[in-house]
Amino acid sequence: MGDQPTPAEDGAPEEAVTAEDETAEEAPPAEDETGVEPPPAEDETAEVAPPAEDETAEVAPPAEDEPAEEAPPAESVEESSRPDEAATAEKPSPGEETVVLRAAEPAAKQSDDTVILSAAAGRRTNDDTVVIRLPTAPPTGARARPGVSALTTVRKQAGEETVVITLPQPATREPGDETVVLRLPVEPEPRPRDVYSLGWAPWVLAVSSFGVVLVALAYAGGRHEAGWAMAAYWTGQIIVFSPVVFRLLSRLAGVGESFVLVMGLAANQYMLKWMYSPDQFRFPDELQHWLATTLITESGDLFRPNNALPPAVHFPGLAEMGAGLSLLTGLPVTAAGTIVAGVAHLVFVGLLFAAVLRAGNSPAMAGVACVTYATAMHYLFFNSMFLYATAALPYFMLTVWAHRRWRTGGGPRFLALAVVGIAMTTVSHHVTAFALVATLLLLAVTELALDRPRPWATLIPPAVALTVVCAWIGLVGRDVIAYLEAPVQRLATALSQMFGGGGEPAGASEPVPLTQLAVQGLGLLGLFVLFLAVARDMILRKDRDTWRWAALVGGAVFFAGNGARFLGAGGPEIAGRLSTFTYVPMSIIAAIAIVHAVRIIPDKDENGRRWLSVPPPGIAITTGRRLTNQVYVGTTLLTLLMIGARTGGWPPVSALLPGPYMPAAYERSVDAYGVDSAHWQAENLPPHTRVGGDITAVALSSTYGRTDPVREVGPLYWADWWSATEEETARRLAIGYLVVDRRLGDSVPVDNAYFQDDPMAGRITEPLSEAQLGKFDLIAEMSRVYDNGVVRIYRLEAS
Repeated sequence: MGDQPTPAEDGAPEEAVTAEDETAEEAPPAEDETGVEPPPAEDETAEVAPPAEDETAEVAPPAEDEPAEEAPPAESVEESSRPDEAATAEKPSPGEETVVLRAAEPAAKQSDDTVILSAAAGRRTNDDTVVIRLPTAPPTGARARPGVSALTTVRKQAGEETVVITLPQPATREPGDETVVLRLPVEPEPRPRDVYSLGWAPWVLAVSSFGVVLVALAYAGGRHEAGWAMAAYWTGQIIVFSPVVFRLLSRLAGVGESFVLVMGLAANQYMLKWMYSPDQFRFPDELQHWLATTLITESGDLFRPNNALPPAVHFPGLAEMGAGLSLLTGLPVTAAGTIVAGVAHLVFVGLLFAAVLRAGNSPAMAGVACVTYATAMHYLFFNSMFLYATAALPYFMLTVWAHRRWRTGGGPRFLALAVVGIAMTTVSHHVTAFALVATLLLLAVTELALDRPRPWATLIPPAVALTVVCAWIGLVGRDVIAYLEAPVQRLATALSQMFGGGGEPAGASEPVPLTQLAVQGLGLLGLFVLFLAVARDMILRKDRDTWRWAALVGGAVFFAGNGARFLGAGGPEIAGRLSTFTYVPMSIIAAIAIVHAVRIIPDKDENGRRWLSVPPPGIAITTGRRLTNQVYVGTTLLTLLMIGARTGGWPPVSALLPGPYMPAAYERSVDAYGVDSAHWQAENLPPHTRVGGDITAVALSSTYGRTDPVREVGPLYWADWWSATEEETARRLAIGYLVVDRRLGDSVPVDNAYFQDDPMAGRITEPLSEAQLGKFDLIAEMSRVYDNGVVRIYRLEAS
């Protein structure tokens, strides 16, 4: 899937044109043989384009006052064999590699474009040199004209006007014989590629693994608040990522090496996620799925009620896999979940590589697409956590790959495999299922719009997907609609604010730091430039490849949704969750631009137009200095994207390193004090007891504590005193217990809110006061039932 026509199936675009099959007949000899200096090729890019089927590539005839000395191309040899032509060609016998051209008298030259070979005047005996003078080359930078080869253009740009080809003289040649023998080079036996060759992959991944060690040391330093930890973290992240990108952009890696590099990078980056918290799950969503998996291992039944995340009950794919591994191996649920999430993450990356390789037939483009996707904001943590989205993504990509195989002649078995992928995605995660329906519909619409006759069969996968998803949600997961209503409203509000709609301004959230905004903005700007360059080429070339157009539309959706990342503290989360799906086509577009050397600033055409000039057909072969610059620029851009993803993704910048407790900082808020209080609840409170608290307390109480969470308790904590209003709120919410972490009074929350649906969200300038946290000890209707010195639990007697 490139911006240029792809070569044969067994070759990569950068290897599709070789010296043997394109320039063997025109290659100039060495300087010591003919006196012609070969052209410099350091910074030249040859646009190699095959002629159209109904065209004949011809060498233009010489001027009238010059002797005809040009050699006709292979296509014109057959044309000149007609009886009324001056030059004739003898057909070689099967397997013979010799073409014989018999030159006629110069006077026999016809008025057509036939080129006559004749002996040069004054030729010495045994002189086998035939001089072919090339026609005037187009101006430098102009698009190549039909009939002017890439070698012609390159040599003309180098200032050389003559290509000299020395022909061997037949041993039986007699004096006066005007026969010129052109011996075509015998093509070497195609050497089978070793697709399993690892190349430099082990050494590159060894360097990348050193970066993993640096990040591990940074995590250890962060737990002890060492000053050097952050520098070690960023150094390690760059070492993990950039060497792999550099090797892939060099385009020296074959299929096997590219695949190993991509999978090795995914494994190393998953290690970075696991090392952040190797002993237990700390992210609230992971804790919710830990509970769902634990319930299955305890009961052996699916669809067990889960108060922490009710919709997860009806999407049991992840929990079933985790419970199965735990029961089969005896591993704890945490260990089994870590393995399942890691395997699912690697399978997704592998299927993404296979899908792009199948579409583009280029290991370089497949590898670059995968490493570009690794710069998504939620790729490192959120998309590799023990979440049901992580389990659904491999099935999502399996469906896309199977759809591609089916539409390219793979047969009905791939359609059946796509249906299986649709079903597995649907029962694993609701949002991923919605995204799959949209993706299949986009592929179908682009194919219907561009192909003639219209392939109506392409509507089968989206129709099946829509039917399966609607049936599952309508009959089984009916509560998912109410669950998604709140985030949809938040997204609508954010988009309304972004486009200048009504409502309060986004200033309710703390603004994103300028440095972080600049890094993210530069990365996005680079992607946008690549997107526009590919879009321009496709439009002016009238590209009709349906998959490239689908990727282009998906890239436009990525930019439309990505603006949400600049809407304050909640923006990165909204944009990150959207980019999990929209960044796939954008990564493919970026790979097309980088690997196929799409010109950011196009050349002028013969009319002096730059932006409306039609891009040259064929495959751009970049070599020399230009390729070197392209590798360095591409590596820098992708590294910048990775840094922007780490600063704007998950965890937040303030929690990039593990360390001491921080209020409302998700992973950084889970420690022994909170976990111990949750275990006490599991041992001492009746099941499904209604317990309220801050974001972290609710997450721990509803998972480790097995209680029923109450999240709308912010007004009870912000109140200076327990009045009739607070009493009525507690009664309405049926609260039985409140968890109070005294450390909420030490600092403001990282995410600008202590509680879910916090009434003070975005307006918190100082932490909760001692009076606000201590009032619960002075209320007659409450009694303290648990205290570990930091976390206290109060029972509401009236309840």
